[in-house]
Amino acid sequence: MSWIPFKIGQPKKQIVPKTVERDFEREYGKLQQLEEQTRRLQKDMKKSTDADLAMSKSAVKISLDLLSNPLCEQDQDLLNMVTALDTAMKRMDAFNQEKVNQIQKTVIEPLKKRNQLFWYWVTSKWPQSHELPALHNWTMSSPGLGLA
Repeated sequence: MSWIPFKIGQPKKQIVPKTVERDFEREYGKLQQLEEQTRRLQKDMKKSTDADLAMSKSAVKISLDLLSNPLCEQDQDLLNMVTALDTAMKRMDAFNQEKVNQIQKTVIEPLKKRNQLFWYWVTSKWPQSHELPALHNWTMSSPGLGLA
């Protein structure tokens, strides 16, 4: 009967089960997908607000061009209608600018901040090779996990 104190040659028991590792990789994939969708949403919202501003500026310019038209000087009814149109376009422009400011504050800036925090967390906590970290190296009090 022989006694082997260190049991050389036997594989080590895995600290983290494969199912947990797989779940972690799946959640990390979902997080990357969320980050990409957030970036696309931020870009689309920026394009949308730029288009809204351009549209309202164009409408104001059209109404100003109509006001300076010599036909308006000849017909008082036409002048009154174009003046009303100009007033409405300027009000629409002001409301549109306020809407864009609110979208900037409530959607675009928070998305930008979320993306910056996400990338700070990813690049500062994980290896530069961009591979998934081994779960057994992480503890419940590791910085960035929010579980301390």
